Amino acid sequence: MSVDRPNVIIVVLDTLRKDYSKGIEELLIRDFGFVGFENAISTSPWTIPSHASMFTGLYPLYHRVHESKSRKVPDVKFRENGTYLHEVLASVGYTTYLLTANFFIGPDFGIRKFKEFRDTLKPLIEDREREELNRVLKKYEPRNSLELIWALVKEKKFTLPIKILLRLLDRYGEGWPRDKGAKVTEKLLLEMPVERPAYIFINLMEVHEPYSFLEGFTDAPVVKRLLGEEPELVEKWKKGYGRQVRYLEKRLKRIMEVIEDRNLMENSIVIVTSDHGQLLGEDNRLGHGVFLDDELLRVPLLIKAREEMEETRNWVSLAKLKPFVLSQIKGEKFDLTSDYVLAESFGTHYPYSNISKDKLEIVENLEKYRIKLYHNEGKAIFNVEDWTFENVESENENFEKKARRIIVRHLSLFTGGNLSETHGFGYNPHLQQG
Repeated sequence: MSVDRPNVIIVVLDTLRKDYSKGIEELLIRDFGFVGFENAISTSPWTIPSHASMFTGLYPLYHRVHESKSRKVPDVKFRENGTYLHEVLASVGYTTYLLTANFFIGPDFGIRKFKEFRDTLKPLIEDREREELNRVLKKYEPRNSLELIWALVKEKKFTLPIKILLRLLDRYGEGWPRDKGAKVTEKLLLEMPVERPAYIFINLMEVHEPYSFLEGFTDAPVVKRLLGEEPELVEKWKKGYGRQVRYLEKRLKRIMEVIEDRNLMENSIVIVTSDHGQLLGEDNRLGHGVFLDDELLRVPLLIKAREEMEETRNWVSLAKLKPFVLSQIKGEKFDLTSDYVLAESFGTHYPYSNISKDKLEIVENLEKYRIKLYHNEGKAIFNVEDWTFENVESENENFEKKARRIIVRHLSLFTGGNLSETHGFGYNPHLQQG
Protein backbone atom coordinates (compact mmCIF):
# COMPACT_ATOMS: atom_id res chain seq x y z
CA MET A 1 0.00 0.00 0.00
CA SER A 2 1.10 3.56 -0.69
CA VAL A 3 2.54 5.47 2.30
CA ASP A 4 0.39 8.46 1.29
CA ARG A 5 -2.88 6.63 1.63
CA PRO A 6 -6.01 8.51 0.59
CA ASN A 7 -9.20 8.72 2.59
CA VAL A 8 -12.07 6.72 1.11
CA ILE A 9 -15.61 8.06 1.33
CA ILE A 10 -18.57 6.23 -0.21
CA VAL A 11 -22.03 7.81 -0.09
CA VAL A 12 -25.00 5.66 -1.09
CA LEU A 13 -28.13 7.66 -1.94
CA ASP A 14 -30.42 4.78 -1.18
CA THR A 15 -33.21 4.12 -3.75
CA LEU A 16 -32.19 6.94 -6.15
CA ARG A 17 -32.83 5.96 -9.76
CA LYS A 18 -30.71 7.36 -12.57
CA ASP A 19 -33.42 9.28 -14.43
CA TYR A 20 -34.23 11.34 -11.31
CA SER A 21 -30.63 12.19 -10.41
CA LYS A 22 -29.79 14.94 -12.94
CA GLY A 23 -29.84 17.78 -10.40
CA ILE A 24 -27.63 15.89 -7.96
CA GLU A 25 -25.19 14.91 -10.70
CA GLU A 26 -24.93 18.49 -11.97
CA LEU A 27 -24.34 19.70 -8.41
CA LEU A 28 -21.50 17.27 -7.74
CA ILE A 29 -19.84 17.82 -11.11
CA ARG A 30 -20.19 21.62 -11.13
CA ASP A 31 -19.48 22.49 -7.49
CA PHE A 32 -17.26 19.67 -6.26
CA GLY A 33 -15.33 18.39 -9.28
CA PHE A 34 -16.82 14.91 -9.57
CA VAL A 35 -16.86 12.89 -12.79
CA GLY A 36 -20.14 11.25 -13.76
CA PHE A 37 -20.67 7.83 -15.33
CA GLU A 38 -23.68 7.46 -17.57
CA ASN A 39 -24.12 3.69 -17.57
CA ALA A 40 -23.71 2.49 -14.00
CA ILE A 41 -25.70 -0.65 -13.12
CA SER A 42 -26.52 -2.12 -9.74
CA THR A 43 -26.07 -5.86 -9.31
CA SER A 44 -29.46 -6.28 -7.61
CA PRO A 45 -32.82 -4.51 -7.39
CA TRP A 46 -32.70 -4.25 -3.60
CA THR A 47 -30.47 -3.16 -0.75
CA ILE A 48 -28.60 -6.06 0.82
CA PRO A 49 -27.27 -7.91 -2.28
CA SER A 50 -26.36 -4.59 -3.92
CA HIS A 51 -24.38 -3.40 -0.90
CA ALA A 52 -22.76 -6.82 -0.59
CA SER A 53 -21.48 -6.44 -4.16
CA MET A 54 -19.98 -3.05 -3.32
CA PHE A 55 -18.35 -4.53 -0.21
CA THR A 56 -17.01 -7.71 -1.85
CA GLY A 57 -16.52 -6.91 -5.55
CA LEU A 58 -18.69 -9.90 -6.48
CA TYR A 59 -22.03 -10.53 -8.11
CA PRO A 60 -24.78 -11.90 -5.81
CA LEU A 61 -24.38 -15.44 -7.18
CA TYR A 62 -20.85 -15.42 -5.81
CA HIS A 63 -21.10 -13.46 -2.57
CA ARG A 64 -24.29 -15.45 -1.68
CA VAL A 65 -25.90 -12.61 0.29
CA HIS A 66 -29.23 -12.67 -1.49
CA GLU A 67 -32.84 -13.85 -1.34
CA SER A 68 -34.02 -17.30 -2.42
CA LYS A 69 -37.21 -19.39 -2.31
CA SER A 70 -36.50 -20.34 1.27
CA ARG A 71 -34.50 -17.33 2.49
CA LYS A 72 -36.28 -14.01 2.95
CA VAL A 73 -35.92 -10.93 5.11
CA PRO A 74 -34.99 -10.98 7.98
CA ASP A 75 -32.81 -14.04 7.23
CA VAL A 76 -30.79 -12.48 4.38
CA LYS A 77 -27.65 -11.26 6.13
CA PHE A 78 -24.10 -10.17 5.40
CA ARG A 79 -21.25 -12.60 6.01
CA GLU A 80 -18.15 -10.64 6.95
CA ASN A 81 -15.23 -12.97 6.28
CA GLY A 82 -12.18 -10.73 6.02
CA THR A 83 -12.76 -9.83 2.36
CA TYR A 84 -15.28 -6.99 2.72
CA LEU A 85 -13.85 -3.61 1.75
CA HIS A 86 -14.05 -2.22 5.30
CA GLU A 87 -12.26 -5.31 6.63
CA VAL A 88 -9.50 -5.10 4.02
CA LEU A 89 -8.94 -1.40 4.64
CA ALA A 90 -8.94 -1.88 8.42
CA SER A 91 -6.24 -4.54 8.01
CA VAL A 92 -3.89 -1.98 6.39
CA GLY A 93 -4.39 0.77 8.93
CA TYR A 94 -7.62 2.52 7.97
CA THR A 95 -10.06 3.69 10.62
CA THR A 96 -13.50 2.64 9.43
CA TYR A 97 -16.75 4.55 10.01
CA LEU A 98 -20.31 3.51 9.16
CA LEU A 99 -23.03 6.18 9.22
CA THR A 100 -26.32 4.65 8.12
CA ALA A 101 -30.03 5.37 8.23
CA ASN A 102 -30.79 1.94 6.75
CA PHE A 103 -31.18 -0.79 9.38
CA PHE A 104 -30.28 -3.41 6.74
CA ILE A 105 -26.77 -1.91 6.69
CA GLY A 106 -25.85 -2.48 10.30
CA PRO A 107 -25.27 -4.97 13.12
CA ASP A 108 -28.74 -6.56 12.96
CA PHE A 109 -27.95 -7.81 9.45
CA GLY A 110 -24.32 -8.81 9.92
CA ILE A 111 -22.30 -5.60 9.49
CA ARG A 112 -20.37 -5.41 12.76
CA LYS A 113 -16.70 -4.82 11.94
CA PHE A 114 -16.60 -1.07 11.32
CA LYS A 115 -14.64 0.57 14.13
CA GLU A 116 -17.29 3.29 14.52
CA PHE A 117 -20.98 2.65 13.86
CA ARG A 118 -23.59 5.40 14.01
CA ASP A 119 -27.30 4.83 13.41
CA THR A 120 -28.49 8.12 11.91
CA LEU A 121 -32.21 7.29 12.07
CA LYS A 122 -33.72 6.40 15.44
CA PRO A 123 -35.06 2.83 15.28
CA LEU A 124 -38.79 2.27 15.60
CA ILE A 125 -38.22 -1.24 16.89
CA GLU A 126 -35.71 -2.52 19.43
CA ASP A 127 -34.02 -5.87 18.82
CA ARG A 128 -36.06 -7.68 21.48
CA GLU A 129 -39.32 -6.46 19.89
CA ARG A 130 -38.53 -7.52 16.34
CA GLU A 131 -39.52 -11.19 16.65
CA GLU A 132 -43.03 -10.53 17.95
CA LEU A 133 -43.53 -7.75 15.42
CA ASN A 134 -42.53 -9.98 12.51
CA ARG A 135 -45.08 -12.56 13.63
CA VAL A 136 -47.83 -9.93 13.63
CA LEU A 137 -46.74 -8.60 10.23
CA LYS A 138 -46.94 -12.05 8.65
CA LYS A 139 -50.35 -12.76 10.17
CA TYR A 140 -52.14 -9.48 9.37
CA GLU A 141 -50.05 -7.78 6.62
CA PRO A 142 -51.09 -4.24 7.66
CA ARG A 143 -51.08 -1.63 4.90
CA ASN A 144 -50.11 1.34 7.05
CA SER A 145 -49.04 2.35 10.52
CA LEU A 146 -52.61 2.60 11.85
CA GLU A 147 -53.46 -0.93 10.69
CA LEU A 148 -50.24 -2.17 12.29
CA ILE A 149 -51.16 -0.62 15.63
CA TRP A 150 -54.65 -2.16 15.46
CA ALA A 151 -53.16 -5.59 14.67
CA LEU A 152 -50.87 -5.34 17.68
CA VAL A 153 -53.82 -4.41 19.89
CA LYS A 154 -55.76 -7.45 18.66
CA GLU A 155 -52.76 -9.60 19.57
CA LYS A 156 -52.79 -8.00 23.03
CA LYS A 157 -49.40 -6.40 22.44
CA PHE A 158 -50.55 -3.18 24.08
CA THR A 159 -47.22 -1.62 25.02
CA LEU A 160 -45.50 -2.11 21.66
CA PRO A 161 -47.91 0.07 19.59
CA ILE A 162 -47.62 2.83 22.20
CA LYS A 163 -43.83 2.66 22.01
CA ILE A 164 -43.88 2.65 18.20
CA LEU A 165 -46.32 5.57 18.07
CA LEU A 166 -44.21 7.61 20.49
CA ARG A 167 -41.09 6.87 18.44
CA LEU A 168 -42.95 7.83 15.25
CA LEU A 169 -44.01 11.13 16.79
CA ASP A 170 -40.45 11.70 17.95
CA ARG A 171 -39.18 11.08 14.43
CA TYR A 172 -41.88 13.32 12.99
CA GLY A 173 -40.83 16.12 15.31
CA GLU A 174 -37.33 15.88 13.89
CA GLY A 175 -38.51 16.12 10.28
CA TRP A 176 -39.33 12.50 9.37
CA PRO A 177 -40.32 11.26 6.81
CA ARG A 178 -38.88 14.18 4.83
CA ASP A 179 -35.56 13.83 6.61
CA LYS A 180 -34.46 10.26 7.23
CA GLY A 181 -31.07 10.85 8.79
CA ALA A 182 -29.31 13.38 6.53
CA LYS A 183 -29.28 16.11 9.19
CA VAL A 184 -27.82 13.73 11.76
CA THR A 185 -25.23 12.57 9.22
CA GLU A 186 -24.20 16.16 8.56
CA LYS A 187 -23.87 16.84 12.28
CA LEU A 188 -21.77 13.71 12.84
CA LEU A 189 -19.46 14.57 9.95
CA LEU A 190 -19.08 18.06 11.37
CA GLU A 191 -18.33 17.02 14.96
CA MET A 192 -16.97 13.48 15.20
CA PRO A 193 -13.20 12.89 15.45
CA VAL A 194 -11.82 11.29 12.28
CA GLU A 195 -8.56 9.34 12.36
CA ARG A 196 -6.75 9.22 9.03
CA PRO A 197 -6.51 7.42 6.75
CA ALA A 198 -10.26 7.05 7.08
CA TYR A 199 -12.85 4.94 5.32
CA ILE A 200 -16.30 6.45 5.75
CA PHE A 201 -19.37 4.64 4.39
CA ILE A 202 -22.62 6.63 4.43
CA ASN A 203 -26.14 5.50 3.57
CA LEU A 204 -28.77 8.23 3.12
CA MET A 205 -32.42 7.12 2.99
CA GLU A 206 -34.20 10.36 2.03
CA VAL A 207 -35.71 9.09 -1.26
CA HIS A 208 -36.76 5.71 0.17
CA GLU A 209 -40.41 5.29 1.13
CA PRO A 210 -42.42 6.27 3.15
CA TYR A 211 -43.30 9.62 1.59
CA SER A 212 -45.93 10.67 4.14
CA PHE A 213 -46.50 10.18 7.86
CA LEU A 214 -49.52 7.86 7.59
CA GLU A 215 -48.18 5.83 4.69
CA GLY A 216 -47.25 2.22 5.38
CA PHE A 217 -43.70 1.72 6.59
CA THR A 218 -44.03 -1.96 7.44
CA ASP A 219 -42.53 -4.96 5.65
CA ALA A 220 -45.80 -6.72 4.86
CA PRO A 221 -47.16 -4.73 1.87
CA VAL A 222 -43.94 -4.93 -0.19
CA VAL A 223 -44.97 -7.84 -2.44
CA LYS A 224 -48.48 -6.44 -2.91
CA ARG A 225 -47.10 -3.09 -4.04
CA LEU A 226 -44.80 -4.77 -6.53
CA LEU A 227 -47.76 -6.72 -7.93
CA GLY A 228 -49.71 -3.51 -8.53
CA GLU A 229 -52.28 -4.03 -5.79
CA GLU A 230 -52.12 -0.44 -4.53
CA PRO A 231 -52.65 1.70 -7.67
CA GLU A 232 -54.02 4.57 -5.60
CA LEU A 233 -50.50 5.19 -4.29
CA VAL A 234 -48.89 5.71 -7.72
CA GLU A 235 -49.44 9.47 -8.02
CA LYS A 236 -48.69 10.02 -4.34
CA TRP A 237 -45.40 8.16 -4.71
CA LYS A 238 -44.41 10.06 -7.86
CA LYS A 239 -44.95 13.40 -6.15
CA GLY A 240 -43.36 12.24 -2.93
CA TYR A 241 -40.34 10.73 -4.65
CA GLY A 242 -39.61 13.86 -6.68
CA ARG A 243 -40.02 16.01 -3.57
CA GLN A 244 -37.60 13.81 -1.63
CA VAL A 245 -35.00 13.92 -4.43
CA ARG A 246 -35.04 17.73 -4.30
CA TYR A 247 -34.67 17.66 -0.53
CA LEU A 248 -31.79 15.17 -0.76
CA GLU A 249 -29.99 17.46 -3.21
CA LYS A 250 -30.02 20.29 -0.66
CA ARG A 251 -28.83 18.09 2.17
CA LEU A 252 -26.14 16.41 0.04
CA LYS A 253 -24.74 19.81 -0.92
CA ARG A 254 -24.34 20.67 2.73
CA ILE A 255 -22.78 17.28 3.52
CA MET A 256 -20.22 17.77 0.75
CA GLU A 257 -19.43 21.25 2.06
CA VAL A 258 -18.77 19.79 5.51
CA ILE A 259 -16.49 17.14 3.98
CA GLU A 260 -14.61 19.91 2.17
CA ASP A 261 -14.42 22.14 5.25
CA ARG A 262 -12.84 19.31 7.24
CA ASN A 263 -10.29 18.72 4.45
CA LEU A 264 -11.62 15.21 3.99
CA MET A 265 -12.01 15.81 0.25
CA GLU A 266 -8.27 16.38 -0.19
CA ASN A 267 -6.18 13.34 -1.01
CA SER A 268 -9.37 11.27 -1.07
CA ILE A 269 -11.42 8.92 -3.17
CA VAL A 270 -15.04 10.02 -2.92
CA ILE A 271 -17.80 7.95 -4.54
CA VAL A 272 -21.48 8.88 -4.68
CA THR A 273 -23.91 6.29 -6.04
CA SER A 274 -27.16 4.47 -5.30
CA ASP A 275 -27.82 0.85 -4.43
CA HIS A 276 -30.94 0.54 -6.63
CA GLY A 277 -33.84 2.58 -7.99
CA GLN A 278 -37.57 2.68 -7.35
CA LEU A 279 -40.60 1.68 -9.43
CA LEU A 280 -43.09 4.55 -9.53
CA GLY A 281 -46.05 3.08 -11.35
CA GLU A 282 -44.30 1.39 -14.27
CA ASP A 283 -46.66 -1.52 -15.08
CA ASN A 284 -48.55 -0.27 -12.00
CA ARG A 285 -45.72 -1.52 -9.76
CA LEU A 286 -44.35 0.33 -6.76
CA GLY A 287 -41.18 -0.17 -4.79
CA HIS A 288 -38.08 -2.24 -5.47
CA GLY A 289 -36.86 -5.82 -5.51
CA VAL A 290 -37.56 -8.87 -7.72
CA PHE A 291 -37.78 -7.15 -11.10
CA LEU A 292 -34.86 -6.31 -13.38
CA ASP A 293 -36.25 -3.12 -14.89
CA ASP A 294 -33.99 -0.22 -15.86
CA GLU A 295 -35.77 1.93 -13.28
CA LEU A 296 -34.42 -0.40 -10.60
CA LEU A 297 -30.94 -1.11 -11.96
CA ARG A 298 -29.69 2.08 -13.61
CA VAL A 299 -28.15 4.25 -10.89
CA PRO A 300 -26.09 7.44 -10.69
CA LEU A 301 -22.35 7.07 -10.17
CA LEU A 302 -20.03 10.00 -9.50
CA ILE A 303 -16.39 9.75 -8.51
CA LYS A 304 -13.78 12.21 -7.33
CA ALA A 305 -10.37 10.52 -7.32
CA ARG A 306 -6.78 11.58 -6.87
CA GLU A 307 -6.05 10.98 -10.53
CA GLU A 308 -8.04 12.67 -13.26
CA MET A 309 -10.85 10.50 -14.58
CA GLU A 310 -12.69 10.68 -17.87
CA GLU A 311 -16.38 10.28 -18.61
CA THR A 312 -17.27 7.16 -20.53
CA ARG A 313 -20.42 5.60 -21.93
CA ASN A 314 -19.18 2.07 -21.32
CA TRP A 315 -20.87 0.00 -18.64
CA VAL A 316 -19.89 0.14 -14.98
CA SER A 317 -20.99 -2.44 -12.41
CA LEU A 318 -21.19 -1.46 -8.75
CA ALA A 319 -19.31 -4.72 -8.13
CA LYS A 320 -16.21 -2.95 -9.48
CA LEU A 321 -16.14 -0.30 -6.77
CA LYS A 322 -14.12 -2.41 -4.32
CA PRO A 323 -11.29 -3.31 -6.76
CA PHE A 324 -11.33 0.27 -8.06
CA VAL A 325 -10.81 1.69 -4.55
CA LEU A 326 -8.01 -0.78 -3.76
CA SER A 327 -6.25 -0.03 -7.04
CA GLN A 328 -6.43 3.70 -6.33
CA ILE A 329 -4.86 3.19 -2.91
CA LYS A 330 -2.07 1.09 -4.42
CA GLY A 331 -1.52 3.61 -7.22
CA GLU A 332 -2.30 1.00 -9.85
CA LYS A 333 -4.27 1.38 -13.07
CA PHE A 334 -7.73 -0.16 -13.11
CA ASP A 335 -10.38 -0.13 -15.83
CA LEU A 336 -13.65 0.61 -14.08
CA THR A 337 -15.70 0.09 -17.24
CA SER A 338 -16.61 -3.00 -19.29
CA ASP A 339 -18.31 -3.95 -22.53
CA TYR A 340 -21.05 -5.57 -20.47
CA VAL A 341 -22.36 -5.92 -16.91
CA LEU A 342 -24.89 -8.17 -15.18
CA ALA A 343 -27.65 -7.87 -12.59
CA GLU A 344 -29.37 -10.72 -10.74
CA SER A 345 -32.62 -11.53 -8.98
CA PHE A 346 -33.44 -14.73 -7.10
CA GLY A 347 -37.09 -13.98 -6.30
CA THR A 348 -38.96 -11.92 -3.75
CA HIS A 349 -37.00 -10.75 -0.73
CA TYR A 350 -40.02 -10.57 1.61
CA PRO A 351 -42.34 -13.45 2.55
CA TYR A 352 -45.88 -13.51 1.16
CA SER A 353 -47.80 -15.89 3.41
CA ASN A 354 -51.19 -14.22 3.01
CA ILE A 355 -51.14 -13.48 -0.72
CA SER A 356 -54.43 -14.07 -2.55
CA LYS A 357 -54.75 -17.24 -4.65
CA ASP A 358 -55.05 -15.33 -7.93
CA LYS A 359 -51.74 -13.62 -7.18
CA LEU A 360 -49.96 -16.64 -5.76
CA GLU A 361 -49.16 -18.12 -9.16
CA ILE A 362 -47.69 -14.79 -10.28
CA VAL A 363 -45.50 -14.57 -7.20
CA GLU A 364 -44.34 -18.17 -7.53
CA ASN A 365 -43.28 -17.45 -11.11
CA LEU A 366 -41.11 -14.64 -9.77
CA GLU A 367 -39.31 -17.05 -7.44
CA LYS A 368 -36.73 -17.93 -10.08
CA TYR A 369 -33.11 -16.99 -10.67
CA ARG A 370 -32.92 -14.40 -13.45
CA ILE A 371 -29.95 -12.56 -14.93
CA LYS A 372 -30.07 -9.29 -16.84
CA LEU A 373 -27.28 -8.52 -19.28
CA TYR A 374 -26.38 -4.98 -20.30
CA HIS A 375 -24.09 -5.06 -23.33
CA ASN A 376 -22.85 -2.55 -25.86
CA GLU A 377 -24.91 -4.40 -28.47
CA GLY A 378 -28.14 -4.77 -26.49
CA LYS A 379 -29.93 -6.01 -23.37
CA ALA A 380 -31.39 -9.36 -22.38
CA ILE A 381 -33.09 -11.08 -19.43
CA PHE A 382 -32.38 -14.77 -18.97
CA ASN A 383 -34.45 -17.10 -16.79
CA VAL A 384 -31.88 -19.57 -15.47
CA GLU A 385 -34.37 -22.01 -13.96
CA ASP A 386 -36.35 -22.33 -17.21
CA TRP A 387 -33.19 -21.89 -19.29
CA THR A 388 -34.75 -19.38 -21.64
CA PHE A 389 -34.51 -15.73 -22.62
CA GLU A 390 -37.54 -13.78 -21.48
CA ASN A 391 -36.52 -10.57 -23.24
CA VAL A 392 -33.91 -9.61 -25.83
CA GLU A 393 -33.39 -6.07 -27.15
CA SER A 394 -30.79 -5.67 -29.90
CA GLU A 395 -30.45 -4.72 -33.55
CA ASN A 396 -27.87 -7.49 -33.95
CA GLU A 397 -29.53 -10.76 -34.98
CA ASN A 398 -26.64 -12.71 -33.43
CA PHE A 399 -26.86 -10.95 -30.09
CA GLU A 400 -28.85 -13.71 -28.38
CA LYS A 401 -26.09 -16.23 -29.04
CA LYS A 402 -23.49 -13.84 -27.70
CA ALA A 403 -25.64 -13.13 -24.63
CA ARG A 404 -26.05 -16.84 -23.96
CA ARG A 405 -22.27 -17.38 -24.08
CA ILE A 406 -21.69 -14.56 -21.60
CA ILE A 407 -24.33 -15.87 -19.19
CA VAL A 408 -23.11 -19.48 -19.43
CA ARG A 409 -19.58 -18.26 -18.69
CA HIS A 410 -20.89 -16.41 -15.62
CA LEU A 411 -22.64 -19.55 -14.36
CA SER A 412 -19.71 -21.82 -15.25
CA LEU A 413 -17.35 -19.87 -13.01
CA PHE A 414 -19.63 -20.65 -10.08
CA THR A 415 -20.11 -24.32 -10.87
CA GLY A 416 -16.49 -24.93 -11.82
CA GLY A 417 -17.47 -25.62 -15.41
CA ASN A 418 -20.24 -28.04 -14.44
CA LEU A 419 -23.66 -26.63 -15.26
CA SER A 420 -25.72 -29.43 -13.73
CA GLU A 421 -26.76 -27.20 -10.82
CA THR A 422 -27.97 -23.66 -10.31
CA HIS A 423 -27.22 -21.82 -7.10
CA GLY A 424 -30.10 -22.18 -4.67
CA PHE A 425 -32.40 -24.17 -6.97
CA GLY A 426 -30.81 -27.62 -7.00
CA TYR A 427 -30.67 -29.93 -10.01
CA ASN A 428 -31.90 -28.49 -13.28
CA PRO A 429 -31.64 -30.61 -16.45
CA HIS A 430 -31.89 -27.49 -18.63
CA LEU A 431 -28.45 -26.40 -17.45
CA GLN A 432 -26.81 -29.44 -19.00
CA GLN A 433 -28.02 -28.22 -22.37
CA GLY A 434 -26.09 -24.94 -22.02
